[in-house]
Amino acid sequence: MNKLLLMTLLFVLLGCASQTEFEEIKMIHKIEYPLLPGWVYELPAGEYVIGIAQKSFDEDEMKDAAKQMAAVMKSRNEASYSIEKFASTTTEDLLRDGKAEFRLNVSASPETTQNIYETLKMVDEVFFFDYYLALFSFQNDSVAEKYKNRFVANFPDWYEKDDIKVDSLKIISHTSGSSSHLIIAWEHAAQNARLEIAKYIEKDVRSALISTDEEIEKKIAVETSKKLIRMEITRSFISSELHDNLHSYKVFLEMVMEK
Repeated sequence: MNKLLLMTLLFVLLGCASQTEFEEIKMIHKIEYPLLPGWVYELPAGEYVIGIAQKSFDEDEMKDAAKQMAAVMKSRNEASYSIEKFASTTTEDLLRDGKAEFRLNVSASPETTQNIYETLKMVDEVFFFDYYLALFSFQNDSVAEKYKNRFVANFPDWYEKDDIKVDSLKIISHTSGSSSHLIIAWEHAAQNARLEIAKYIEKDVRSALISTDEEIEKKIAVETSKKLIRMEITRSFISSELHDNLHSYKVFLEMVMEK
């Protein structure tokens, strides 16, 4: 009788323990808007650019990595080539049927990138999770205090979707990029912005040619290369999404190109 009672109590205790353990396992999912300085949300007027690096105990290496990224970003915005290749195939192999597209945006001059790198000065900095963000300039050693103030911004009203807006003076591209790596998300958003601007310019040129002479339209190659100049990231926004202690990032950018 005592053995039966003991076994019953044991099963009850084990059941309670299992239930308690099960209840403690909860899925964590939340979107976080970080505390960041004003220059992340809106860059100051003038020659400023943001660089990002992985947080590191080697401070010099970390800052240099952010400076290198800033130099590449500034170089591509000053002058870069957007290359787009498109191919369509029809074969008996169903896995090979369909369309292939290749899109690339590269700096127009490696020498320019190096010159920018050597001239950049770090103006302000901030840590964000496992990343180091820095504001650089090659004209100024400082920035107005309002841009250094840190706050949590609401989701930007300037972004509705990835799109292009055009007026008489400039082309404005709104794009986004996502990744588990903040640097990759930022670079994807910036590259998407340049490529969308290039696509708009190409479309505009094609329309002008077609309206001029239908025969010219037939000679336009599907492969295109456009030189983009005088582009600038003017606003940005970063959101972080937490899935069971794993962060993913989404970057929203506004890039402007003067006509």
